[in-house]
Amino acid sequence: MDPLKAFDIEFIKLKDGEHVLDWNIDNSFFEAFKSSLTTKAIQLHLVLIKSTNMFTLDFSIQGSVDVACDRCLTDIQLPISAEQQVVVKITDFPKENEDDLIYLTPHDYKINIAQHLFDFIALSLPIKKTCDSAGQTCDSAVTSKITSTIDVDVPESDLVDEDLDDNEIED
Repeated sequence: MDPLKAFDIEFIKLKDGEHVLDWNIDNSFFEAFKSSLTTKAIQLHLVLIKSTNMFTLDFSIQGSVDVACDRCLTDIQLPISAEQQVVVKITDFPKENEDDLIYLTPHDYKINIAQHLFDFIALSLPIKKTCDSAGQTCDSAVTSKITSTIDVDVPESDLVDEDLDDNEIED
């Protein structure tokens, strides 16, 4: 069974007004996209507000994603949080979809939000994923090895840890 099928919303069956939908996202979601991301827990809270010819999708995403630190390659859990809105317009003359605007024809009866959800999760990750972002300290053995072979800037918090380790060895 396709794990992304769970993210189909048959909006044609919904009455006008507000509808609240919740999902728990697990690793099968990321595997379906052939992504290297993994998670222990991500919650999606979706508020769908439907009217005659349009509806809005208000995404609220909370949880954490497992990634490798860009500096020392230690596995870390990065917290993620995202609030996004997508407007869906139903029209006889659909145009090309935009980032936050989707056009559907009156013959469409459902929409799959999986790709939007994946994009919102990916965009909520910082460009630089480090142990600092997860409230941890980088592995000093790895950072000292890197700084001894190439010229890089290392945060002072990592250098302090190295100095403590060197003093302990000399004693």
